[in-house]
Amino acid sequence: MKIHNLQNIKFTTKTENSISEEKIELIQGGEISTYLLKITFKSEIEPKPFSLVWEEEQIDMLGFWSPRAYFANNLTPEWNMRTEKSKTASGAPIIAIYNKADENKITVALSDPKNPSALRAGVVEETGRIKFEVVLFDMPTSKMKEYEVIVRVDKRKIPFTKSVEAVAKWWEEIGYKRAYVPKSTKKPLYSTWYGFHQHTIPDEIIKECKIAKEYGMDTVIVDDGWQTDDNSRGYAFCGDWRVSKGKIPDMKDFVDRIHALGMKFMIWFSVPYVGFESENYERFKGMYLSTRKHMNAMVLDPRFKEVREFLIDTYEKYVREYGWDGLKLDFIDSFTLSEESSKDYDKMDTISVEEGVERLLCEAHQRLTKINPEFMIEYRQSYVGPVVSQYCNMFRVLDCPSDAILNRAYSLGLRLTSGNTAVHSDMLMWNKNDTPEGVMYQLLGIMFAVPQISVRFDNITSEHKRLLKAFLSFWREHSEILLDGELELKGIDASFTMAKSTKDGHSVAVLYQNEAYVVENEVETNLFNSSGKDNVYIELLEDKVYEIFDIYGEKCESGILQAGVHKLLVKNCQRVRFTKTQK
Repeated sequence: MKIHNLQNIKFTTKTENSISEEKIELIQGGEISTYLLKITFKSEIEPKPFSLVWEEEQIDMLGFWSPRAYFANNLTPEWNMRTEKSKTASGAPIIAIYNKADENKITVALSDPKNPSALRAGVVEETGRIKFEVVLFDMPTSKMKEYEVIVRVDKRKIPFTKSVEAVAKWWEEIGYKRAYVPKSTKKPLYSTWYGFHQHTIPDEIIKECKIAKEYGMDTVIVDDGWQTDDNSRGYAFCGDWRVSKGKIPDMKDFVDRIHALGMKFMIWFSVPYVGFESENYERFKGMYLSTRKHMNAMVLDPRFKEVREFLIDTYEKYVREYGWDGLKLDFIDSFTLSEESSKDYDKMDTISVEEGVERLLCEAHQRLTKINPEFMIEYRQSYVGPVVSQYCNMFRVLDCPSDAILNRAYSLGLRLTSGNTAVHSDMLMWNKNDTPEGVMYQLLGIMFAVPQISVRFDNITSEHKRLLKAFLSFWREHSEILLDGELELKGIDASFTMAKSTKDGHSVAVLYQNEAYVVENEVETNLFNSSGKDNVYIELLEDKVYEIFDIYGEKCESGILQAGVHKLLVKNCQRVRFTKTQK
């Protein structure tokens, strides 16, 4: 154990590794402090965990945020610390402590998003202080002789959203440049997953896509099921990646028919899995990282060039042959060392799993975008960190079917670290007998992400269809404001009580709880009431024309309001628009 005193912070380090040199240097002081940690091991080793610990006074600190802590944001004791784990294809090395005003108190981030790490924070019961811990090599990693990382500590009194967004920009500045984002990634799309699961039926999908296109969806993602005759879920038949002729007799014709509708075609792959029932199961023996018995599959080892070439060659061959416009690449967070991982290093072209994963993602991106510069690649939480952002243009919320709260919390949280990468909702589904308001909660929850829809249109009511069509029409009309505007969030401790995006004097906001809303002196303000109550409290800074629209987007009231505080009868899930009066 060693102690390092730097700028009023006493860092304590501890490890079981044999270290010849350990140094912490202050790079930059002030409200944003950066510290360079250098470690030299006595020999090339597979390092065991290395911890860097310090404490801060717990003053005006309410909760904890991280890329994977959107729902439970409470502070916990040091013996049960809140933790954000990250590596190349999972999570991101950042945590933030905030107050009741949603202001940043302390945001901690690392410069290394590749090697496994964990950022932790918890309350010290004896002192009422917050203990912070940076754990390097938190999961098994490859051998190394030296290691460096920058620890960034931001204590500025600014909205916590801004401190998180600043870290995302910092990652770009130190080399993690985001991939080009085609316009097509920021348009609503239709997904087959919840509506069809593995029952991939081209004629039925095309029938749905005709309606989806009419409603404003420009892409379809054909999910799991196209590669197997089996419909029992699981991944036992993944790994051969041959089109199921029993389901899709002619893949090229299927794609052409989708293109004829004016829609783009994407398709799903479970990247690392080779199923027990696949022909390739025997081929890759000795080139697996682990067994996933509950998946009925093995996890491929990307340290072998043969593995990476097999996967990328498969993608490239099909994209050229069938004219696919994008890929949904799933489960890349499964690439993790285990006790059964191969030790046949002579046959690998890298002994680092994290390097192997990045080579796979990089080479796939390069070769697919060479075929089509507008090619779309989607990755899903939790693999949405700065490394992955270099090699894709779409991030999707993790699976939360029919969960309006999680879809809201996940999509808004994901927006903070994703820069200009298109953030997509999880696919929306709902009960066919749900109320229009129940459906609208789902839609308003993902207002600030790209909508993915996954219902069967013949299995929802006419009111649902009318509602969906009206919502997507509004969303498309205001998409630049929603996706590219300045995002403001309130009430993180309640999974966000309000969200607002503003661009060029135009804003769209959603109240997720019944609270007062200040209408700024903007050209136009659109405010949705998703609070469950039939009124909103408004403070106007100037006289405004107001128009209230019902749940289907039809105008039902209008007038002029003078500057001041008002209680407006904007019913649950309705919208009110404010515009400037004519002087």
